[in-house]
Amino acid sequence: MVGSRRIDPRTVIRTEILVRQSTAQLFQVTMSDISVSGFKFKSYCSLDDEKMVFVKISGLQTLAAHIRWMDYQDYGCEFTNPLHPAVFDHLVSGLQKLR
Repeated sequence: MVGSRRIDPRTVIRTEILVRQSTAQLFQVTMSDISVSGFKFKSYCSLDDEKMVFVKISGLQTLAAHIRWMDYQDYGCEFTNPLHPAVFDHLVSGLQKLR
Protein backbone atom coordinates (compact mmCIF):
# COMPACT_ATOMS: atom_id res chain seq x y z
CA MET A 1 0.00 0.00 0.00
CA VAL A 2 1.41 3.36 -1.00
CA GLY A 3 1.79 5.69 1.96
CA SER A 4 1.10 2.99 4.54
CA ARG A 5 3.21 3.00 7.70
CA ARG A 6 2.41 -0.61 8.50
CA ILE A 7 5.36 -2.94 8.84
CA ASP A 8 3.44 -6.18 8.24
CA PRO A 9 0.14 -7.05 6.57
CA ARG A 10 -2.83 -7.15 8.96
CA THR A 11 -5.44 -9.87 9.31
CA VAL A 12 -8.94 -8.64 10.05
CA ILE A 13 -10.22 -10.41 13.14
CA ARG A 14 -12.90 -9.37 15.60
CA THR A 15 -12.38 -10.70 19.10
CA GLU A 16 -12.47 -9.55 22.71
CA ILE A 17 -9.12 -9.18 24.48
CA LEU A 18 -8.06 -7.84 27.86
CA VAL A 19 -5.91 -4.72 28.23
CA ARG A 20 -4.31 -2.86 31.13
CA GLN A 21 -1.86 -0.04 31.70
CA SER A 22 0.55 0.22 34.64
CA THR A 23 -1.23 -0.82 37.84
CA ALA A 24 -4.75 -0.47 36.44
CA GLN A 25 -7.04 -3.47 36.32
CA LEU A 26 -7.67 -5.45 33.16
CA PHE A 27 -10.62 -4.36 31.05
CA GLN A 28 -12.16 -5.75 27.90
CA VAL A 29 -11.68 -4.19 24.44
CA THR A 30 -12.49 -5.30 20.90
CA MET A 31 -9.52 -6.14 18.68
CA SER A 32 -10.26 -5.59 14.98
CA ASP A 33 -7.01 -6.62 13.31
CA ILE A 34 -3.63 -8.15 14.08
CA SER A 35 -0.25 -8.76 12.46
CA VAL A 36 3.01 -10.22 13.73
CA SER A 37 4.09 -6.71 14.71
CA GLY A 38 0.91 -5.17 16.13
CA PHE A 39 -2.85 -4.84 16.39
CA LYS A 40 -5.76 -2.42 16.46
CA PHE A 41 -8.50 -2.25 19.07
CA LYS A 42 -11.44 -0.13 20.16
CA SER A 43 -11.73 0.95 23.77
CA TYR A 44 -14.46 2.91 25.52
CA CYS A 45 -11.95 3.71 28.28
CA SER A 46 -9.33 6.38 27.65
CA LEU A 47 -5.73 5.23 27.58
CA ASP A 48 -2.51 7.18 28.06
CA ASP A 49 -0.61 6.95 24.78
CA GLU A 50 2.66 7.56 26.66
CA LYS A 51 2.30 4.35 28.69
CA MET A 52 2.73 0.77 27.55
CA VAL A 53 -0.28 -1.50 27.31
CA PHE A 54 -0.31 -5.12 28.41
CA VAL A 55 -2.69 -7.34 26.48
CA LYS A 56 -4.07 -10.79 27.12
CA ILE A 57 -5.16 -12.58 23.96
CA SER A 58 -6.76 -16.01 24.36
CA GLY A 59 -4.12 -18.71 24.00
CA LEU A 60 -1.10 -16.45 24.55
CA GLN A 61 0.84 -15.13 27.51
CA THR A 62 0.45 -11.45 28.38
CA LEU A 63 2.12 -9.30 25.72
CA ALA A 64 3.48 -5.76 25.98
CA ALA A 65 2.87 -3.14 23.32
CA HIS A 66 3.32 0.57 22.63
CA ILE A 67 0.41 2.72 21.47
CA ARG A 68 1.57 4.15 18.13
CA TRP A 69 -1.58 6.08 17.21
CA MET A 70 -5.05 6.81 18.49
CA ASP A 71 -8.17 8.18 16.88
CA TYR A 72 -11.02 8.76 19.34
CA GLN A 73 -11.73 5.20 20.58
CA ASP A 74 -9.43 3.36 18.14
CA TYR A 75 -5.86 2.51 19.11
CA GLY A 76 -3.04 1.10 16.98
CA CYS A 77 -0.34 -0.73 18.89
CA GLU A 78 3.03 -2.27 18.14
CA PHE A 79 4.18 -5.32 20.11
CA THR A 80 7.47 -4.81 21.96
CA ASN A 81 8.50 -8.22 20.61
CA PRO A 82 6.90 -9.31 17.32
CA LEU A 83 5.00 -12.58 17.27
CA HIS A 84 6.74 -15.54 15.66
CA PRO A 85 5.00 -16.22 12.31
CA ALA A 86 4.02 -19.75 13.41
CA VAL A 87 2.50 -18.39 16.65
CA PHE A 88 0.67 -15.73 14.65
CA ASP A 89 -0.75 -18.30 12.21
CA HIS A 90 -1.88 -20.56 15.07
CA LEU A 91 -3.47 -17.62 16.91
CA VAL A 92 -5.37 -16.35 13.86
CA SER A 93 -6.53 -19.86 13.00
CA GLY A 94 -7.87 -20.35 16.53
CA LEU A 95 -9.58 -16.95 16.64
CA GLN A 96 -11.25 -17.51 13.26
CA LYS A 97 -12.70 -20.81 14.53
CA LEU A 98 -14.36 -18.94 17.40
CA ARG A 99 -16.35 -16.76 14.99
